Amino acid sequence: MKKKNIIYWAVALVLVLVTAYSTVHVHNARQVNDVKMQSESRKQAEEDAQQKRLLADQKKRLIKPASWDKPTLSGGYPDISKYAHAKKKEERIWIEVNLRKQRVYIRRGPYTLYTMYASVGKNYRKTKNYQCTPIGHFKIEKRRGVSYYDPTRGYGARYWTAFKDEGLYRFESVPFDENGKVIKAEAEKLGQKVTKKHNIKAYGSIRLSVPDAQWIEENIPAKTLVVIDSQDDKRDAWEYLKVD
Repeated sequence: MKKKNIIYWAVALVLVLVTAYSTVHVHNARQVNDVKMQSESRKQAEEDAQQKRLLADQKKRLIKPASWDKPTLSGGYPDISKYAHAKKKEERIWIEVNLRKQRVYIRRGPYTLYTMYASVGKNYRKTKNYQCTPIGHFKIEKRRGVSYYDPTRGYGARYWTAFKDEGLYRFESVPFDENGKVIKAEAEKLGQKVTKKHNIKAYGSIRLSVPDAQWIEENIPAKTLVVIDSQDDKRDAWEYLKVD
């Protein structure tokens, strides 16, 4: 009888110890999780505040109206050379193309370092396939150049940088005719609202001012990520990019 009682007490003691350990473990786990969530929340708040400051500064520096022969912003371009070998996703340079806003953003992780006026064709239901702007994630290619002219399309451009299909799709300047003169009717569409009736027929390429296109051609290295947003997507591309 005494032996049974000892066993009962031993089992009870073990159960008490296990319960106590579990309680302490759960409590500690909750504390660790709370600290982690607070840290992530602070980090997110800091990122949001910094992004807001950067965008406010760029809004002040925006040159109006858009001009095909001027940069989008006054005050010069960002120095991105220090991020050339960044390992962390938060430090890497990438490019976002926004069809809805007709803008190109030079970004580092969650931050927008520079805003560019753009002229980008929207993909309406009856847009011809060869004129559609590709949507998704791409990489800057090695192919690039200071100028070209395509007689089949009746225009060329300056400072082009390929991002898809070995040069078929490019960042490039506004179009120029065979005599090297800017096609003003197209150049004036930089940064302007695009409608189905007055869509951009750039054959999927991204048009920029001459200085902006030149800066990309001279500064953005091959393999840089390019994200082209859907014209209906209003989310910040970084929000889904950072969890990929």
